[in-house]
Amino acid sequence: MKKVLSLAFLVGSAFLVCAQMTLSSGSQIVVASGSTLVVNDVVNSSGTIDNSGTVSIKGDVTNNSGGLFDLGSTGTVTFTGSSAQEVTGAATIHYYGTMNVNNSFGVSITNTTTGAAQEIHGTLSFTSGKLTLNNFDLTIGTTDPTGTGATSYIVTNGTGQLKRVVASSDVIFPIGNSAYNPIILNNAGTSDTYGAKVVDSKPASFSGTTHIVNRSWDITEAVSGGSNYTATIQWNSGEEATFDRTKSCLGITADAGSNVTWGSMGAASGSDPYTRNQSGYTSIGTLMVGDYYYAGLVIDLKVILAAAWNDANNNMDKTLNTAGLIPTTDPYSLGTTVSSVPANAVDWVKVELRSSGNQATITNSYAKFVDVDGQIIEEDGSNMKLTAAVAGSYYVAIKHRNHFGIVSASTVEIASSPAINFTNALATAWDKSSVTTNDAMKVVESGTYGLWDGDVNGDGDIKYNGSGADRVAVLSAVGSSTPGNIVTSTYSGNDANMDGSVKYNGSSADRVAILSVVGSSTPGVVLSEHMPD
Repeated sequence: MKKVLSLAFLVGSAFLVCAQMTLSSGSQIVVASGSTLVVNDVVNSSGTIDNSGTVSIKGDVTNNSGGLFDLGSTGTVTFTGSSAQEVTGAATIHYYGTMNVNNSFGVSITNTTTGAAQEIHGTLSFTSGKLTLNNFDLTIGTTDPTGTGATSYIVTNGTGQLKRVVASSDVIFPIGNSAYNPIILNNAGTSDTYGAKVVDSKPASFSGTTHIVNRSWDITEAVSGGSNYTATIQWNSGEEATFDRTKSCLGITADAGSNVTWGSMGAASGSDPYTRNQSGYTSIGTLMVGDYYYAGLVIDLKVILAAAWNDANNNMDKTLNTAGLIPTTDPYSLGTTVSSVPANAVDWVKVELRSSGNQATITNSYAKFVDVDGQIIEEDGSNMKLTAAVAGSYYVAIKHRNHFGIVSASTVEIASSPAINFTNALATAWDKSSVTTNDAMKVVESGTYGLWDGDVNGDGDIKYNGSGADRVAVLSAVGSSTPGNIVTSTYSGNDANMDGSVKYNGSSADRVAILSVVGSSTPGVVLSEHMPD
């Protein structure tokens, strides 16, 4: 026979159980509306509490079978200990109505293997103290927790996560570790149960140590796919490491920070704590907060490669791209690899930031693409972004594998999204006064300038005859004993006219292209690069 212990008190009355309360199999305690049951430790072995009033727990709870609270419970379970309290046992406790934390010393799910995940189907409220998960998950229902803040939140100090169903409205995860760092998710995709926890550090494989918030948020989902969520993250000023919150952004990584996809930049909201959001996440992973150093400062940079210039079209030909010859890994040994070459790309170029105090000192190098109009672009066709560069003033240099390089005549402040157009003014480029045979850039048509072409051996000179002649490099490539040979369908520095082949003789010969640069009537002239020593 089922044993029922009914406790039905007058409103405001209390029944105090000073010792441990043990519920054996089949037993039930009923707490009527308006009544309060005050207990120390609770040990359950498949009994139930039907709570329509208040159950005040001053000690620990051990639940080894069943959900402890009856499905029809509408009352409040409050933890009111005068020292730290623990929830342990092999079975999940299901809280209905309200589960309240009112203990400044905190409540925790056990940090041993004897624990279990917990579920709150009603409302989680905080009056005082924190709720620590250790290595067990906590699932809460559709009602946002109340009373959360800097001193009252869910502590995700281990592998345990807070889990909630997220659909197309804001759902808060009031979590933190050593400090309160909540996250809000809003999923325009398929409704799903998401898990979240905060780690008090950057992802383990992330190499950066500055320009970040020293926190990371691990996000999971119950059913893979269908996500399209917005994340809003909160942090505190003391968690920033040389951080520019006026140009902050969120990043997501699936490999502990080895590779991070950074979102758009913008100013953080709030005044300590601060928040920043990003929409359009279609996958889960670890979220983090960085600034412009990782997202990249946009620069509007233009240059013409004279070898690819087409007078008739007033732009550059993309012959190498059309033939599928441009590699997906850059030719400058910078290790930049893309999944595909932009449709309008002419070739890879190398962009350098140089010290404002010394034009010859290179601080940052980038491999990017130049399109048919001369715009230097990212893989997706957008304007170039300067990553891993500290905001400040720099000289900007551009190099190409068989053209002369150039460097800007003056410094630019990269934080202000500068525009440098090397195509329409010779004065834009720094001019080396000791070079008298040529200007820093070549006139490709009236009023339009480009990089000098023909330096196929990359030695900083364009020569047709003599030691180190570029003509000889072309001859060596096709075979000095058979100069009529043609190397076709190639991506080569010896391809002086960038048509996808290396030819010494005949129509469109690269030898002739070099000769036309130095002057067919003066083949002994040597042109020299104007880069700072």
